[in-house]
Amino acid sequence: MLTDACDLLGVAVVAEALDCASELASAQHACRYGMQFLSANGGSVTCHRSLVVSTGKLGDTVGTRFACVFVAAGPNADDVCNGLAHAAWLQRVRAAGTPVRFLAADTVNDDTCGSEHISARVSEHDRVMQGSRAKPRLSGAMKAAFEIIRDDIGEPIAREALHRTVSVHVDTILTSIDASISTADKVRAAGRWLKRNCHRPVSVADAAHACAMSQRTLLRYFQACLGTSPSEYLQRARLDLACVLLAETSLPADKIARRVGLTDGGRLGKLFRRCIGKSPTEYRAWQRARTNGLQTIHASERPLEIDADMDATQCAAA
Repeated sequence: MLTDACDLLGVAVVAEALDCASELASAQHACRYGMQFLSANGGSVTCHRSLVVSTGKLGDTVGTRFACVFVAAGPNADDVCNGLAHAAWLQRVRAAGTPVRFLAADTVNDDTCGSEHISARVSEHDRVMQGSRAKPRLSGAMKAAFEIIRDDIGEPIAREALHRTVSVHVDTILTSIDASISTADKVRAAGRWLKRNCHRPVSVADAAHACAMSQRTLLRYFQACLGTSPSEYLQRARLDLACVLLAETSLPADKIARRVGLTDGGRLGKLFRRCIGKSPTEYRAWQRARTNGLQTIHASERPLEIDADMDATQCAAA
């Protein structure tokens, strides 16, 4: 999401890192990142240094599910949080479970680096100074891109993508990330990786490798941090995905089993009977009967009539 006078440097770093990760992972994973540029009113947005970017309108994305939302805020970052259009849209995407990350605005006064002030030959001192100005602007974007790629595809590809995207301060920033990540953080990252990749035939060893842990360490701390074993966590993620597919599609059990990382409908049936007490077919019938019952109730309900004298608090409660 772009705003007037926002700094595009962090946006460019995130976009290029995700694109690079897609290319690096294309041979091994089905993960492919796509990006949309949005603004409150759509159309052209004038960013920092008068760069103009064409954007879509926030209101036109109703029903669209995003994996993550980045907000490139300008100098008046409070306007994003307090503006009616921005705040309402961000509230909706957060309610859908979408993480929202703010890319730090350019707080460094680098107007002297404008094109009208740059000489044809830049001294080594000037290059160092420009790099130091860019570091605080890059670090937040680099960390955000690193965490997303690491959770989706794995840490080795996340590191390589950032190295290929930018060369300034990459090792320093990655070292600071390593220092701040505790064992519990890595275990939670492994859990997120298992959930996001449960549709593939992945293993606990794959999750440990993706989060730069040994399988032994992951097995030792997973139960303490997440309350279950990695294998059970993976099975639960597959079960949740299968429930959604059974409720929302007409796919047969064998196809659903393959789409959730299981080999056949027999394994899916055993998982359902063990965890839910129903077969996949019985679960689908139960869900559809439940949905049809709710639709009948909604159709018979009278529209909510709000008294004009009700205050805002009463309306919200209603």
